[in-house]
Amino acid sequence: MLPYGTGSKDLQHIHVSRRSHEFSWKQIAVGATFAAVGLGYCASLHSLMAQQNAALASIQQQMSASLSSDAVDLSSTRGKPTKTSNPVVTQLPHKFAVDNVTPRKTQDLRGTCWDFATISVLEYTYRQQGIANGWLAPDTYVSLSEQAYGADLLRLCTTSDKSKCYLTATQNTTEGGYVEELLYLNRDISIFPDALCPYIPGPKSDTVCPGLTPEAKKKNPLMVTVNKLTEHIDSIDIKKALVTDRRAMALSTTMAVVTHYWPCVGELTKDPRCDVSSPQCTLCPPNTFQTACCIPVKDGEDYNMDGEFIAHYGMEAEGGHAMTIVGYNDLYRTKDGATGGYILKNSWWDGVDPALGPKHARGSHSIKYWLQEITAFEERFACPNSANPNNWYTCQGTVGVIQKHVFTGESPTKVTTKVAVNATGDMCLSNLTRLDAESQLSPLRLQCLDSSRCDPSLTYFTRNISLVGDQFNVICLFEYNPAGTSHDVCLPPLLIADIAHTLQPVKEELRENDPDICGFYFYPYDKQLANYQRGWEMTVDNLDVTWAPQSYAANAKKFPHLDYSLVLESTKKQNHTPATMFFAVVKNDK
Repeated sequence: MLPYGTGSKDLQHIHVSRRSHEFSWKQIAVGATFAAVGLGYCASLHSLMAQQNAALASIQQQMSASLSSDAVDLSSTRGKPTKTSNPVVTQLPHKFAVDNVTPRKTQDLRGTCWDFATISVLEYTYRQQGIANGWLAPDTYVSLSEQAYGADLLRLCTTSDKSKCYLTATQNTTEGGYVEELLYLNRDISIFPDALCPYIPGPKSDTVCPGLTPEAKKKNPLMVTVNKLTEHIDSIDIKKALVTDRRAMALSTTMAVVTHYWPCVGELTKDPRCDVSSPQCTLCPPNTFQTACCIPVKDGEDYNMDGEFIAHYGMEAEGGHAMTIVGYNDLYRTKDGATGGYILKNSWWDGVDPALGPKHARGSHSIKYWLQEITAFEERFACPNSANPNNWYTCQGTVGVIQKHVFTGESPTKVTTKVAVNATGDMCLSNLTRLDAESQLSPLRLQCLDSSRCDPSLTYFTRNISLVGDQFNVICLFEYNPAGTSHDVCLPPLLIADIAHTLQPVKEELRENDPDICGFYFYPYDKQLANYQRGWEMTVDNLDVTWAPQSYAANAKKFPHLDYSLVLESTKKQNHTPATMFFAVVKNDK
């Protein structure tokens, strides 16, 4: 992504490339007037096009040829470091992922996605080069410090040349930034092991890093040089770069809020918002429902609880987000019907509303899942995504449907249907059902989180869940009351995230995703094209960096003046494969 601003700085020692063609930039405008619109950060998006035009006008570009005629072997879909320089890709495999991706870490309450994306790429290249040179074991990695990187960047941007920095950094906050800032500050900024300053997830901690002292900088063995930055935009160039360079890269994208729509049918036609002559009428989006008016339901997410980003006619730009691209699969088909896309390492937690996160409902998968190298059942051993209602055990199927006409009632988001039932012998309570649910690693018993829709004192079981309308879902439940009357209950049509905020598995059945394996999202090509169609952006920054031999503890004896204790403390082992069996073993209580 191009930087925005009016300042200039001589960066002749750096080669910056765009769209797979190198530029030699004698002057690059990176002023402190960057608008809060960049897509490599997590902040509000306002005047994107105006700022981009200003930046483009301030940059003098001198193009030179960048591709050589060397060939690359594309027989493998999993990446290994290549020693050929600038190889030309003559064909692309239908799926590919780089090897040895470091585990996901989470940004939590702070807008530091750009920081996490930057450190993620550096962690990957450190590991890749360490393994290639025999300085690091393949199952180990060194966790680098996002906290120290952000704090040191703020120190430089508030005391040194502000023209190298994004606006928020000059205002002493990490709430928004660019991956590209590493390029401009590379000669001055330090990269530290995570042990120096572990990440602080709460707000007002942007500059906190007690260990970031002149003495620590002097003895820090980590030294990285940015050789080149290449920006890719179209899917062919992005995939070609992944296969050719075989390294993780930073991806920046516009994020959106989504408005979903209720069609004005049945009893809803009595709602004043469904009167075509009323100013309250919202026209249904084209080619959706066969009604004139629709009732909008705002503030939806542009991703689902399976970790799949979605393109939707109701999208509105909300901000930007940065992640790490590690692969792609041209054949994977999302739940929303999009075929093909990128595999991304994200910096979001999994589940529903953890203590250190805003209100969201999220899920993720492994690289092997997105490459379709394992089945959905095998995936559950590492990434069960227990908070996702689509993964809950359904103990009655279509028999449990008690409400067929879901678009009825005067208030569609509040109506709950209840029917008294005899709980004796109900299949949801049977031992066979429990055993089957456990063998499938699917949560069976649910507890209520939202007293306006269910009873927190009772236990719930999923009868079935059905997709209706504009990505709404009707979930029907068995409401078990051991001391009174039990009921079959159908909640009104809700978005899947709203169901996850209404109910969740009981503590004993709420399995966590493995942080060593999960944390990956899927970004469809259709989503990328939908962004471009709206004038939004999705770009990939390919950082070519070199880690000095002194950066590795294996070479500590050659550099006795450096302190490797923090490197060793930050060296971790990664579990790539969960302990699985072909069938889950469950206890049969007789």
